[in-house]
Amino acid sequence: MEIYIKDLTTIIRDCTMENTYKMSWVRSLVELSVIYPQKKDIHFNDLSPLIFKYYWNQTLFFNLNQGPNPLKKPEIHQIVLKEIDRYQSIFGYKPEFYTRIQDRINIDIDKISKTLEKDVSHRFLKVGKKKYPIYELDRKNLCLKLHHPELLKEYSDILFELINYKWVQKLEKLNSSPRISKKVNGTDRENIKRGNLSRFKKYIDLENPKRKCFISNDVLNDNELSIDHVIPWSFLFSDDLWNLVYVKKSENSIKSNRIPSEKMIIKLERRNKRLLKILSDNNVKKNHSEELEFSINKDLVRNFWIGCKG
Repeated sequence: MEIYIKDLTTIIRDCTMENTYKMSWVRSLVELSVIYPQKKDIHFNDLSPLIFKYYWNQTLFFNLNQGPNPLKKPEIHQIVLKEIDRYQSIFGYKPEFYTRIQDRINIDIDKISKTLEKDVSHRFLKVGKKKYPIYELDRKNLCLKLHHPELLKEYSDILFELINYKWVQKLEKLNSSPRISKKVNGTDRENIKRGNLSRFKKYIDLENPKRKCFISNDVLNDNELSIDHVIPWSFLFSDDLWNLVYVKKSENSIKSNRIPSEKMIIKLERRNKRLLKILSDNNVKKNHSEELEFSINKDLVRNFWIGCKG
C-alpha cells in the first residue's frame, strides 16, 4: 500500500475524537478527490457543503448526536439543526436527502469553514506527538494543498469503509439508538426505504378488530386508517409488530417523530400482552408470536423508550 494512504489510514484508525468532526472532514476530502482527482488546492468552502450534507442526512432521518453533550451540540451540527428547523417550517416534516432538495437549503458556508479552521483542519493531522504530511495547511486563507488526491480516489472505496467504521464507533458512544451502522450506511448511500406496513394489518386486527385509533380511541374508516410506530421509526429503524398500532392519519401527521408519553408506553405494553395471548390461542405464525414474546420478556418497549428519550 502507498505510504501516503497508510499514513491516512493510521490517522483515521488511531486519532482521538471528542465529536465526529474529524471523520466528516476526511470524508469530504476523499469525496472531493473522487470528483476532482487532479485538484490539489482546496478551499474550505469546497468542503463545507459536503460536511453539511453528511450531518443533514444523519440528523434529518435519525437525529444522531454528533458530540458528547446533547445540550451543547458541535457548532456545525447546530448550523444544520437551525437550517432543518427553517426547512421544515416551510416544506414540512417528510425527511429528504440533501442532494434531492439542496436548491431549497441555505448553508452558512463561511461559518462552517471557520469552524473547520478553528477546530478540525490542524488537529486532524496529529496522532499523539506525530504529525502526518497529508496536506499543507494555510489556516489564514482557509485552504490547503492536498498532496495526492489521485490516491484518495484510487483507494476511495477502502477509505470510505474505514471512515464509516470509525464514525459508527463514535456514534455508538454518543447515542443510545440501535442499528447505527445501518443508519450511517443508509444515509451515506442515500438508500433508506420504508417498509410496507399493510402486511401487519391482519395481526393488529386480531386484537383491535374495530380498528380504533391508539391515540384518540376513535373508530377509523379505511380513509382515516394508518399504521404507526409508537416508538419512532427514526430511532428503531425497524418495523416490528410489537411497536405498530392503528392511528388516525391526522393524528399520525401531528405526532411526527415525537417521543411517546409513558401513558402511551403502558398502553402499548398492555396491548402487546393481549395480542400475544390471541396469537398463541389462534396458532398464528410462530415467528410473530415468538418475536412478540421476546419483546415482552426483554421489556423492549420500555427499554427502547428510555433510550429514545436519552
